[in-house]
Amino acid sequence: MSTAHDLGGACVAEDRITHQEIDALTRRVEAVEDRVEALQVQTGGNFAAVIEGQAALRREVRDGFAKVNARFDALEEKMDHNQAQIVELLTALVGRSPDAG
Repeated sequence: MSTAHDLGGACVAEDRITHQEIDALTRRVEAVEDRVEALQVQTGGNFAAVIEGQAALRREVRDGFAKVNARFDALEEKMDHNQAQIVELLTALVGRSPDAG
């Protein structure tokens, strides 16, 4: 009986399985690489669109803050004017200047 022959036959069978597994894994790896490449191409354009949208949003927010700040400045001026007018009216009513103390 040839034990070495039996072992040799088993090695050949294992080699076939291993080669089949390696081939299957290679095909799977190539398929995954193709999918990754496709996703990179696909998301590359989307990423650029997201960046553009983000830049536009930042401009809108900056413009919005500028408008809000302008409104606050206008309200502050109006409040200063109204306070000065109140002081003048009270001074006229009382008959003396608050600075005269």
